[in-house]
Amino acid sequence: MEKEEVLAILREVYDPDYRDRSVVDMGLVSADDIEISEERIEIEYGLTAPMCPFSAALGVMIQYALEKTLGQAVAVRLKAGHPQEQVVNEVLSSAEKRAELLKKLEDYGLLAQCVKLMT
Repeated sequence: MEKEEVLAILREVYDPDYRDRSVVDMGLVSADDIEISEERIEIEYGLTAPMCPFSAALGVMIQYALEKTLGQAVAVRLKAGHPQEQVVNEVLSSAEKRAELLKKLEDYGLLAQCVKLMT
């Protein structure tokens, strides 16, 4: 597994507020934000605004796209220093909260609009 493979998948994940540019194109995730080990992939991501309404949702979509495509465990965290860091990372570290948010994204059609899975 190479970082470029991860970035290729993330080039198909879009911020719900900016559906014409991927999280990679927007600079929210770069090669420096990716750590790959035998056990899992770790990703840190940034946001476009201090109070982004999709802050946790974006992390859930990043994790979903990578796990679905690669079949490997992925841990996602909001970058340190962001005003929403604590609350977002609490959501991302809870399997129950992630599942609940993923379900909402599916129900509202945002998951299909913002994540284009590679096959």
